[in-house]
Amino acid sequence: MGRQTDLAFQREDEVIPAPLRLVRDFVNTVEYQEDDEGWEQPSDLEAWLAGRGLLDDHHAHANGGDLALAKIVREGLRSVLATHAGHEADPNALRKLDDAVAALPIRVSFAGPSMFAITSDDGAGVPGALANVLDAVRASREDGTWQRLKVCDRVTCRWAYYDYSKNRSSRWCTMAGCGNAIKMQKAHARRASA
Repeated sequence: MGRQTDLAFQREDEVIPAPLRLVRDFVNTVEYQEDDEGWEQPSDLEAWLAGRGLLDDHHAHANGGDLALAKIVREGLRSVLATHAGHEADPNALRKLDDAVAALPIRVSFAGPSMFAITSDDGAGVPGALANVLDAVRASREDGTWQRLKVCDRVTCRWAYYDYSKNRSSRWCTMAGCGNAIKMQKAHARRASA
């Protein structure tokens, strides 16, 4: 994904907690503006998960069903992140996310009196890796950073980004890219209507 080298995203990586970074990177495995799908084949998903330590690449292999499931979870999470930026959630994506999570062999595991984690019943394979992504959502909610993860206001973008502004009012993944494009469109529309 080309954007990972942008200065804004490097700055973001310095600020964003690791669990939230995992969720952001999971959602950003597709870049709609450039028609760049990071998970074309099950092996792409396998490599992505293994590269983040979520999948033992020697024993677990992804299949077509795993790939479809991961994409459902990804797009459901993108829809949730849209609500963090004040957009309407896609009810179909949320329903599919709920159904996917219900089908995963996951459970809540208590590590102490006030700590718990989402884990996979078998702990292996893509379902176990997806349980780790969902646990990152849980950890982000607990540390108060979850609402800062948003998707870009530009409809053609919808890139997930961390809103590190003090008042949590950021609307675009980058002001220089999408923010500037939206402002130019609005200015052009005002001039055209005048």
